[in-house]
Amino acid sequence: MLSEAQQRQFATDGYVLIPSFVPEHLLASVDKEIDVVESLDPPDPETKGTRFYFLPPERLPASEEAIRASGAFERAEELTSPHPLVHGYGHIQIALNIPHWEHTPGGPHLDGYHDPERPYPFTLLAGIFLSDERQPGSGNLWVWPGSHRSHAELFRSDGVMALMPSGGHSTLLDPPLSLGDPTPILAKRGDLLLAHYLLGHNSGGNTTSRTRRAIYYRLSTADHNDRWAAALADPFLEYPSLRP
Repeated sequence: MLSEAQQRQFATDGYVLIPSFVPEHLLASVDKEIDVVESLDPPDPETKGTRFYFLPPERLPASEEAIRASGAFERAEELTSPHPLVHGYGHIQIALNIPHWEHTPGGPHLDGYHDPERPYPFTLLAGIFLSDERQPGSGNLWVWPGSHRSHAELFRSDGVMALMPSGGHSTLLDPPLSLGDPTPILAKRGDLLLAHYLLGHNSGGNTTSRTRRAIYYRLSTADHNDRWAAALADPFLEYPSLRP
C-alpha cells in the first residue's frame, strides 16, 4: 500500500516516485518486447531525442503484465479509490530518448490536445522506468511540481477550453500561466511514477551514450468521459480520498 507520506506528496506535488517497485524479471520481458517493436519499426539513424510507439495492450503483453503483476495498477487505484481505472486511450506508450540531444524544456504541456474540437484528458499517468536516469541529462521526464493545482485553477477561471489555442501548453498563453520551477525525475530501472493528469511535464535532453527507455500508461476512471470537464476544474474530483 502507498504510505500516508506518498499519498500526501501526490496530493501536494501532483506525482510520486516509488523506488524499485517493478521486479527485474518483468522488466527483462519488457526489454525483449521493446526490442521486437524497434526491430519492426526502427528509429531513423538520424533521430535524436524522443521517439514514441503507441500500441494496444494486447500487442504489448509483457508491458501489460508489468503494470498488473507488479501491483502498480493497484497502487494507482489506491489514489483514485473508490473509482476503478482502465486504459484511458487504449494504448501503452513506449518512450525512447535517443542521444546525443542537448535540450532543456522551456515549459510544460498537458496531454490530450490532439483534437481541434475539445481536449481529451485522462486521470493518471503511470510510468515504469527501464533505464538509469539518476542524473539530469539522462533523457529524464521533467515535471512542474504543484502545476496540477495551477492548471485546475486556470480551468476554473477561464473555462476548460483555455488551453486549446496553445495545444495544451500553459506557458504559451498570453499572458503565460505562472508556474514554479521544474524538476527532472531522477529515477532508476524498476522505479514507478504515478502522476496526476493535470501535472505539467515535458521531455529533457539526453547527453549520455545510451538510449533512455520507459513505458507509460494513461489511465482513466471507468466513467471519466462522463465528467472530464468537471475533473479538469477540480484536481481532486477523481481522487476523493486526497482532497485537502
